[in-house]
Amino acid sequence: MKIALVIERMDLHRGGRETSTAQVASGLAGKGCDVTIICQSGSWEAPGVEVLQLGARGLSRTGRLANFAADVEKAVKDRNFDILQTTLPIPCANVYRLRGGTIPAQQAASLRRRSLPGRLMRRITEPFNAHRRRMARYEKQLMTGRGAMCLCVSRMVQQECQKYYGAISGVEVVFNCVDVPGDETRAADRKRIREEIGAHDDAAVFLTVATNYELKGVTQSIEAFAKWRSESGDDGSRLVILGRPAPDFYMTLANDCGVADAVVFVPPTQNVFQWYAAADAVLLLSWYDPCSRVVLEAARWGVPSITTRFNGASEAFEEGGCIVVNSPLDINDIVAAFAVLADPQARDRHSQACLARSDYLGSERHVTELLDAYTRAPKIQCNL
Repeated sequence: MKIALVIERMDLHRGGRETSTAQVASGLAGKGCDVTIICQSGSWEAPGVEVLQLGARGLSRTGRLANFAADVEKAVKDRNFDILQTTLPIPCANVYRLRGGTIPAQQAASLRRRSLPGRLMRRITEPFNAHRRRMARYEKQLMTGRGAMCLCVSRMVQQECQKYYGAISGVEVVFNCVDVPGDETRAADRKRIREEIGAHDDAAVFLTVATNYELKGVTQSIEAFAKWRSESGDDGSRLVILGRPAPDFYMTLANDCGVADAVVFVPPTQNVFQWYAAADAVLLLSWYDPCSRVVLEAARWGVPSITTRFNGASEAFEEGGCIVVNSPLDINDIVAAFAVLADPQARDRHSQACLARSDYLGSERHVTELLDAYTRAPKIQCNL
Protein backbone atom coordinates (compact mmCIF):
# COMPACT_ATOMS: atom_id res chain seq x y z
CA MET A 1 0.00 0.00 0.00
CA LYS A 2 1.33 3.44 -0.96
CA ILE A 3 0.65 5.95 1.80
CA ALA A 4 1.34 9.68 2.01
CA LEU A 5 1.20 11.45 5.38
CA VAL A 6 0.81 15.22 5.14
CA ILE A 7 2.11 17.61 7.80
CA GLU A 8 3.23 21.24 7.57
CA ARG A 9 6.69 20.86 9.11
CA MET A 10 8.43 17.59 9.87
CA ASP A 11 10.48 18.70 12.85
CA LEU A 12 10.31 16.40 15.88
CA HIS A 13 11.38 19.27 18.15
CA ARG A 14 8.06 21.01 17.50
CA GLY A 15 5.80 18.70 19.46
CA GLY A 16 3.42 15.78 19.64
CA ARG A 17 1.91 15.98 16.16
CA GLU A 18 5.30 15.63 14.52
CA THR A 19 6.38 12.87 16.89
CA SER A 20 3.15 10.98 16.26
CA THR A 21 3.63 11.30 12.50
CA ALA A 22 7.13 9.84 12.81
CA GLN A 23 5.97 6.93 14.95
CA VAL A 24 3.06 6.11 12.64
CA ALA A 25 5.23 6.40 9.52
CA SER A 26 7.77 3.98 11.00
CA GLY A 27 5.02 1.59 12.03
CA LEU A 28 3.42 1.60 8.58
CA ALA A 29 6.79 1.11 6.90
CA GLY A 30 7.44 -1.79 9.27
CA LYS A 31 4.24 -3.40 7.96
CA GLY A 32 5.61 -3.27 4.41
CA CYS A 33 3.89 -0.07 3.27
CA ASP A 34 5.53 2.44 0.94
CA VAL A 35 5.41 5.61 3.06
CA THR A 36 6.02 9.23 2.07
CA ILE A 37 5.82 12.20 4.42
CA ILE A 38 4.81 15.32 2.49
CA CYS A 39 5.66 18.60 4.22
CA GLN A 40 6.59 22.20 3.58
CA SER A 41 9.92 21.75 5.30
CA GLY A 42 11.73 19.46 7.69
CA SER A 43 14.08 16.53 7.80
CA TRP A 44 13.79 13.10 9.31
CA GLU A 45 15.09 9.69 8.34
CA ALA A 46 13.69 6.21 8.91
CA PRO A 47 13.92 2.95 6.94
CA GLY A 48 11.25 2.76 4.26
CA VAL A 49 10.09 6.38 4.67
CA GLU A 50 10.65 9.20 2.17
CA VAL A 51 10.34 12.85 3.25
CA LEU A 52 9.14 15.05 0.38
CA GLN A 53 9.66 18.76 1.04
CA LEU A 54 7.49 21.06 -1.07
CA GLY A 55 8.63 24.39 0.36
CA ALA A 56 6.49 27.22 1.68
CA ARG A 57 5.07 29.78 -0.76
CA GLY A 58 3.21 32.95 0.17
CA LEU A 59 3.61 36.07 2.29
CA SER A 60 0.80 35.31 4.74
CA ARG A 61 -0.05 32.21 6.74
CA THR A 62 -3.33 31.99 4.85
CA GLY A 63 -1.58 32.17 1.51
CA ARG A 64 0.95 29.55 2.53
CA LEU A 65 -1.86 27.19 3.54
CA ALA A 66 -3.66 27.60 0.21
CA ASN A 67 -0.43 27.15 -1.74
CA PHE A 68 0.55 24.12 0.31
CA ALA A 69 -2.83 22.50 -0.38
CA ALA A 70 -2.34 23.12 -4.10
CA ASP A 71 1.25 21.86 -4.01
CA VAL A 72 0.21 18.67 -2.22
CA GLU A 73 -2.39 17.99 -4.89
CA LYS A 74 0.19 18.48 -7.65
CA ALA A 75 2.69 16.24 -5.85
CA VAL A 76 0.28 13.33 -5.47
CA LYS A 77 -1.46 13.52 -8.83
CA ASP A 78 0.97 11.24 -10.64
CA ARG A 79 2.21 9.14 -7.71
CA ASN A 80 -0.75 6.77 -7.46
CA PHE A 81 -1.04 6.85 -3.68
CA ASP A 82 -3.68 4.63 -2.15
CA ILE A 83 -3.93 6.78 0.98
CA LEU A 84 -3.36 10.50 1.39
CA GLN A 85 -3.71 11.12 5.14
CA THR A 86 -3.47 14.62 6.54
CA THR A 87 -3.58 16.11 10.03
CA LEU A 88 -4.62 19.52 8.70
CA PRO A 89 -7.52 19.98 6.28
CA ILE A 90 -6.19 19.47 2.76
CA PRO A 91 -9.12 19.15 0.32
CA CYS A 92 -7.72 16.35 -1.84
CA ALA A 93 -6.97 14.00 1.10
CA ASN A 94 -8.97 10.79 1.39
CA VAL A 95 -8.16 10.34 5.10
CA TYR A 96 -8.47 13.25 7.52
CA ARG A 97 -6.72 12.38 10.80
CA LEU A 98 -8.13 14.79 13.37
CA ARG A 99 -5.22 14.89 15.82
CA GLY A 100 -6.04 18.48 16.73
CA GLY A 101 -9.79 17.95 16.93
CA THR A 102 -12.31 19.87 14.86
CA ILE A 103 -11.92 23.59 14.25
CA PRO A 104 -15.33 24.48 15.77
CA ALA A 105 -14.38 22.57 18.93
CA GLN A 106 -11.05 24.41 19.10
CA GLN A 107 -12.93 27.71 18.84
CA ALA A 108 -15.40 26.67 21.54
CA ALA A 109 -12.54 25.70 23.85
CA SER A 110 -10.85 29.04 23.27
CA LEU A 111 -14.00 30.81 24.43
CA ARG A 112 -14.56 28.43 27.34
CA ARG A 113 -11.28 29.19 29.05
CA ARG A 114 -11.56 32.99 28.78
CA SER A 115 -13.19 35.58 31.01
CA LEU A 116 -16.35 37.32 29.81
CA PRO A 117 -14.45 40.32 28.37
CA GLY A 118 -12.02 37.91 26.72
CA ARG A 119 -14.86 35.94 25.16
CA LEU A 120 -16.46 39.11 23.83
CA MET A 121 -13.15 40.27 22.33
CA ARG A 122 -12.56 36.85 20.78
CA ARG A 123 -16.00 36.87 19.17
CA ILE A 124 -15.28 40.32 17.71
CA THR A 125 -11.84 39.46 16.33
CA GLU A 126 -12.50 35.88 15.14
CA PRO A 127 -14.18 36.88 11.82
CA PHE A 128 -11.00 38.72 10.86
CA ASN A 129 -8.82 35.60 11.22
CA ALA A 130 -8.39 34.75 7.55
CA HIS A 131 -6.24 31.70 8.22
CA ARG A 132 -8.79 30.08 10.50
CA ARG A 133 -11.59 30.90 8.07
CA ARG A 134 -9.77 29.09 5.29
CA MET A 135 -8.98 26.15 7.57
CA ALA A 136 -12.65 25.98 8.54
CA ARG A 137 -13.71 26.02 4.90
CA TYR A 138 -11.32 23.22 3.99
CA GLU A 139 -12.43 21.17 6.99
CA LYS A 140 -16.11 21.59 6.17
CA GLN A 141 -15.36 20.46 2.63
CA LEU A 142 -13.71 17.29 3.94
CA MET A 143 -16.39 16.61 6.54
CA THR A 144 -19.46 17.21 4.39
CA GLY A 145 -18.23 16.58 0.86
CA ARG A 146 -17.99 12.80 1.47
CA GLY A 147 -14.56 12.82 -0.17
CA ALA A 148 -12.63 11.68 2.89
CA MET A 149 -12.76 9.21 5.74
CA CYS A 150 -12.35 10.96 9.10
CA LEU A 151 -10.27 9.09 11.67
CA CYS A 152 -10.60 10.53 15.17
CA VAL A 153 -8.07 10.10 17.98
CA SER A 154 -10.84 9.71 20.59
CA ARG A 155 -14.58 9.32 20.96
CA MET A 156 -14.68 12.94 22.09
CA VAL A 157 -13.52 14.07 18.65
CA GLN A 158 -15.92 11.68 16.95
CA GLN A 159 -18.75 13.32 18.89
CA GLU A 160 -17.51 16.73 17.74
CA CYS A 161 -17.81 15.60 14.12
CA GLN A 162 -21.42 14.68 14.72
CA LYS A 163 -22.19 17.82 16.74
CA TYR A 164 -20.71 20.36 14.35
CA TYR A 165 -21.08 18.64 10.98
CA GLY A 166 -23.76 15.99 11.45
CA ALA A 167 -21.12 13.50 10.29
CA ILE A 168 -21.69 9.86 11.25
CA SER A 169 -20.87 7.78 8.18
CA GLY A 170 -17.15 7.56 7.43
CA VAL A 171 -16.17 8.88 10.87
CA GLU A 172 -14.28 6.29 12.91
CA VAL A 173 -12.09 6.23 16.01
CA VAL A 174 -8.52 4.99 15.89
CA PHE A 175 -7.41 5.87 19.38
CA ASN A 176 -4.14 7.73 19.75
CA CYS A 177 -0.87 5.91 20.47
CA VAL A 178 2.58 6.64 21.86
CA ASP A 179 5.88 4.80 21.78
CA VAL A 180 8.10 5.01 24.84
CA PRO A 181 11.80 4.33 25.41
CA GLY A 182 13.29 1.65 27.59
CA ASP A 183 13.66 2.40 31.28
CA GLU A 184 17.25 1.30 31.85
CA THR A 185 18.20 4.66 33.42
CA ARG A 186 14.86 5.27 35.10
CA ALA A 187 15.94 4.59 38.68
CA ALA A 188 19.06 6.72 38.32
CA ASP A 189 17.12 9.56 36.66
CA ARG A 190 14.51 9.45 39.41
CA LYS A 191 17.09 9.67 42.19
CA ARG A 192 19.09 12.43 40.49
CA ILE A 193 16.17 14.69 39.58
CA ARG A 194 14.37 14.33 42.88
CA GLU A 195 17.57 15.34 44.64
CA GLU A 196 17.85 18.36 42.31
CA ILE A 197 14.32 19.57 43.13
CA GLY A 198 14.56 18.79 46.84
CA ALA A 199 11.98 16.00 46.93
CA HIS A 200 12.71 13.27 49.45
CA ASP A 201 11.93 9.62 48.72
CA ASP A 202 8.43 9.68 50.22
CA ALA A 203 7.39 13.05 48.79
CA ALA A 204 4.72 13.19 46.08
CA VAL A 205 5.96 14.79 42.86
CA PHE A 206 3.33 15.94 40.37
CA LEU A 207 4.34 16.80 36.79
CA THR A 208 2.72 19.06 34.19
CA VAL A 209 4.15 18.97 30.65
CA ALA A 210 2.81 21.75 28.43
CA THR A 211 3.75 24.44 25.96
CA ASN A 212 0.50 26.39 26.03
CA TYR A 213 0.12 27.02 29.75
CA GLU A 214 -3.22 28.76 29.36
CA LEU A 215 -4.78 25.87 27.42
CA LYS A 216 -3.43 23.28 29.88
CA GLY A 217 -4.79 25.05 32.96
CA VAL A 218 -1.47 25.81 34.63
CA THR A 219 -3.01 28.67 36.62
CA GLN A 220 -5.59 26.32 38.09
CA SER A 221 -2.91 23.66 38.66
CA ILE A 222 -0.86 25.99 40.85
CA GLU A 223 -3.91 27.21 42.75
CA ALA A 224 -5.20 23.69 43.41
CA PHE A 225 -1.75 22.46 44.42
CA ALA A 226 -1.44 25.32 46.91
CA LYS A 227 -4.88 24.59 48.35
CA TRP A 228 -4.10 20.88 48.75
CA ARG A 229 -0.75 21.59 50.43
CA SER A 230 -2.40 23.98 52.84
CA GLU A 231 -5.29 21.68 53.72
CA SER A 232 -3.20 18.52 54.00
CA GLY A 233 -0.30 20.05 55.89
CA ASP A 234 2.05 18.51 53.29
CA ASP A 235 5.33 20.36 53.08
CA GLY A 236 7.47 17.97 51.04
CA SER A 237 5.58 17.59 47.75
CA ARG A 238 6.58 19.25 44.50
CA LEU A 239 4.74 20.45 41.41
CA VAL A 240 7.02 20.43 38.36
CA ILE A 241 5.85 22.48 35.37
CA LEU A 242 7.84 21.69 32.26
CA GLY A 243 7.59 23.59 28.99
CA ARG A 244 8.65 27.23 29.20
CA PRO A 245 11.80 28.99 30.33
CA ALA A 246 11.20 31.40 33.27
CA PRO A 247 7.43 32.01 32.93
CA ASP A 248 7.24 35.20 35.01
CA PHE A 249 3.45 35.35 35.48
CA TYR A 250 3.28 31.78 36.78
CA MET A 251 6.31 32.19 39.01
CA THR A 252 4.63 35.22 40.56
CA LEU A 253 1.39 33.25 40.95
CA ALA A 254 3.21 30.45 42.76
CA ASN A 255 4.76 33.02 45.08
CA ASP A 256 1.40 34.70 45.74
CA CYS A 257 -0.12 31.28 46.53
CA GLY A 258 2.64 30.57 49.04
CA VAL A 259 4.18 27.63 47.14
CA ALA A 260 7.12 29.29 45.39
CA ASP A 261 9.47 26.86 47.12
CA ALA A 262 7.45 23.83 45.99
CA VAL A 263 6.71 24.67 42.34
CA VAL A 264 9.60 23.94 40.01
CA PHE A 265 9.64 25.46 36.51
CA VAL A 266 11.64 23.59 33.89
CA PRO A 267 12.41 24.80 30.35
CA PRO A 268 11.59 22.58 27.35
CA THR A 269 13.64 19.40 27.09
CA GLN A 270 13.98 16.58 24.59
CA ASN A 271 14.27 14.08 27.43
CA VAL A 272 10.85 14.37 29.03
CA PHE A 273 10.98 10.73 30.17
CA GLN A 274 13.55 11.54 32.83
CA TRP A 275 10.86 13.75 34.35
CA TYR A 276 8.26 10.99 34.09
CA ALA A 277 10.79 8.88 35.97
CA ALA A 278 10.96 11.45 38.77
CA ALA A 279 7.20 11.98 38.94
CA ASP A 280 4.59 10.09 40.94
CA ALA A 281 1.66 11.49 38.95
CA VAL A 282 0.93 13.74 35.99
CA LEU A 283 -1.35 16.77 36.26
CA LEU A 284 -2.90 18.06 33.02
CA LEU A 285 -5.92 20.29 33.56
CA SER A 286 -6.73 20.68 29.88
CA TRP A 287 -9.33 23.10 28.62
CA TYR A 288 -9.15 21.15 25.37
CA ASP A 289 -7.09 18.13 24.36
CA PRO A 290 -8.31 15.74 21.64
CA CYS A 291 -6.10 13.00 23.13
CA SER A 292 -3.05 14.08 25.10
CA ARG A 293 0.19 12.25 24.42
CA VAL A 294 1.49 13.31 27.84
CA VAL A 295 -1.14 11.29 29.70
CA LEU A 296 -0.57 8.27 27.44
CA GLU A 297 3.23 8.42 27.68
CA ALA A 298 3.07 8.64 31.46
CA ALA A 299 0.58 5.76 31.61
CA ARG A 300 2.84 3.47 29.59
CA TRP A 301 5.45 4.07 32.30
CA GLY A 302 2.91 3.36 35.02
CA VAL A 303 2.52 7.00 36.05
CA PRO A 304 -1.16 7.89 36.73
CA SER A 305 -2.73 11.23 35.88
CA ILE A 306 -5.24 13.86 36.89
CA THR A 307 -6.96 15.44 33.90
CA THR A 308 -10.33 16.81 32.75
CA ARG A 309 -13.26 15.56 30.70
CA PHE A 310 -12.02 17.90 27.95
CA ASN A 311 -9.10 15.50 27.36
CA GLY A 312 -9.96 12.56 25.10
CA ALA A 313 -7.04 10.58 26.53
CA SER A 314 -9.10 9.96 29.67
CA GLU A 315 -11.27 7.52 27.68
CA ALA A 316 -8.55 4.88 27.92
CA PHE A 317 -8.74 4.73 31.72
CA GLU A 318 -12.32 3.95 32.60
CA GLU A 319 -11.10 1.28 35.06
CA GLY A 320 -8.49 3.45 36.78
CA GLY A 321 -5.14 5.03 36.05
CA CYS A 322 -6.52 8.51 35.47
CA ILE A 323 -8.66 10.64 37.76
CA VAL A 324 -10.97 12.79 35.65
CA VAL A 325 -12.47 16.04 36.90
CA ASN A 326 -15.15 17.99 35.11
CA SER A 327 -13.27 21.25 34.57
CA PRO A 328 -10.04 23.04 35.50
CA LEU A 329 -12.23 25.28 37.65
CA ASP A 330 -13.36 22.42 39.90
CA ILE A 331 -10.66 23.13 42.45
CA ASN A 332 -12.16 21.02 45.25
CA ASP A 333 -12.30 17.94 43.01
CA ILE A 334 -8.71 18.53 41.92
CA VAL A 335 -7.61 18.86 45.54
CA ALA A 336 -9.33 15.54 46.30
CA ALA A 337 -7.49 13.96 43.35
CA PHE A 338 -4.17 15.26 44.73
CA ALA A 339 -5.00 13.56 48.03
CA VAL A 340 -5.68 10.23 46.29
CA LEU A 341 -2.49 10.18 44.26
CA ALA A 342 -0.37 11.41 47.16
CA ASP A 343 -1.30 8.20 48.98
CA PRO A 344 1.20 5.46 48.00
CA GLN A 345 -1.30 2.59 48.14
CA ALA A 346 -3.97 4.35 46.09
CA ARG A 347 -1.33 5.56 43.68
CA ASP A 348 -0.02 2.04 43.20
CA ARG A 349 -3.50 0.80 42.24
CA HIS A 350 -3.76 3.52 39.61
CA SER A 351 -0.23 2.76 38.42
CA GLN A 352 -1.12 -0.90 37.89
CA ALA A 353 -4.24 0.14 35.95
CA CYS A 354 -2.00 2.27 33.71
CA LEU A 355 0.38 -0.61 33.03
CA ALA A 356 -2.55 -2.87 32.18
CA ARG A 357 -3.33 -0.49 29.28
CA SER A 358 0.25 -0.16 28.07
CA ASP A 359 0.05 -2.51 25.08
CA TYR A 360 -3.22 -0.97 23.91
CA LEU A 361 -1.63 2.48 23.91
CA GLY A 362 1.31 1.41 21.73
CA SER A 363 1.78 1.90 18.00
CA GLU A 364 1.39 -1.82 17.10
CA ARG A 365 -2.36 -1.77 17.84
CA HIS A 366 -2.69 1.69 16.35
CA VAL A 367 -1.05 0.86 13.02
CA THR A 368 -3.08 -2.34 12.69
CA GLU A 369 -6.30 -0.37 13.18
CA LEU A 370 -5.16 2.29 10.70
CA LEU A 371 -4.49 -0.30 8.00
CA ASP A 372 -7.90 -1.83 8.59
CA ALA A 373 -9.57 1.60 8.32
CA TYR A 374 -7.67 2.39 5.13
CA THR A 375 -9.43 -0.48 3.38
CA ARG A 376 -12.68 1.52 3.74
CA ALA A 377 -11.30 4.87 2.59
CA PRO A 378 -12.62 6.40 -0.66
CA LYS A 379 -10.27 6.98 -3.58
CA ILE A 380 -8.19 10.12 -3.69
CA GLN A 381 -9.89 12.83 -5.71
CA CYS A 382 -7.61 15.40 -7.34
CA ASN A 383 -9.15 18.32 -9.16
CA LEU A 384 -6.11 19.25 -11.23
